[in-house]
Amino acid sequence: MNTIRNYLDNMFLGLPQTEDVARAKKELLAMMEDKYNELKNEGKTENEAIGIVISEFGNLDELGDTLGIKQVIENKTDIPLVTYEEAKNYIEESRAAAPKTALGVLLCIISPVTLLLLIGLKELGVVGVKEELLIAAGLVVLICLVATGVLHFIRYTSKLEKYEYLKFNVFELDYKAEEMVRNIQKQDEPTYKAAVSISVVCYILSALPVIVTPLVSEIDGLSVIAVTITLIIVALSTYNLINKSSYYEPCNVLLQQGDYSVRSKSNKTFQTVSKVYWCVVVAVYLGYSFITNNWAMSWIIWPVAGVLFGAIKAISEGR
Repeated sequence: MNTIRNYLDNMFLGLPQTEDVARAKKELLAMMEDKYNELKNEGKTENEAIGIVISEFGNLDELGDTLGIKQVIENKTDIPLVTYEEAKNYIEESRAAAPKTALGVLLCIISPVTLLLLIGLKELGVVGVKEELLIAAGLVVLICLVATGVLHFIRYTSKLEKYEYLKFNVFELDYKAEEMVRNIQKQDEPTYKAAVSISVVCYILSALPVIVTPLVSEIDGLSVIAVTITLIIVALSTYNLINKSSYYEPCNVLLQQGDYSVRSKSNKTFQTVSKVYWCVVVAVYLGYSFITNNWAMSWIIWPVAGVLFGAIKAISEGR
């Protein structure tokens, strides 16, 4: 029955939320449910019953007179239809791009590791090279890793640009495509939830080196190296999360769930704010880190930015 309700929601996309439309939608749902139960009692399978119901009641244009909303339907906003093939291609290409994108994120996160490690070893007396040379070498590695990470973003995410409209525009998903997407998401859900659980636990544990090291030792070099360990844990956790969401994320996009719901897409102000927000966060992180050379602490900007973004989103959706 959930499939029928979801299909019905897609049928009424683009129609104004008036009392007549709400009444018509309620009446049509009752008709579809009655027909579905009748077919089930006759011995039809669930897929057979759903297919017959949709073929009989799935054309809103033909039912306009019966439901009393013919004029409203004629003035309906045109909404693009995503076909089975397009949905399948989007999922497959997202799956192929996910490991590459995850690698790009990992490289950006660990980019300061070499610099911090060299500084830490210098403070411990393990390396006898001048500090200026160590910083120069560390910055070279940092810039190279960031450049490589950005290259991965540009190269592999550009292949998905043709599907960007799915994230920001309202669309309809045909029945065959929706059934395929829901099956994929259902099969992938245990893997995705396990990845989320593991990554969240690792994010929490990643704070331990930074917290514990100053408590057991007052040597500055060890504190700096502890930060490198934290960054590596965060990087690997993020890689795992992005890589394992290769199916679940595009399925959410196609089913218009979560951040990609019709309600979120209709909030154009929030979409604009979110784009500007993360650009500003990146600029603040890089600017502060390079100016102060305090890479050991600047990473804190990211969790703080994530919490603030959640607050901004909640306020925006509330309005």
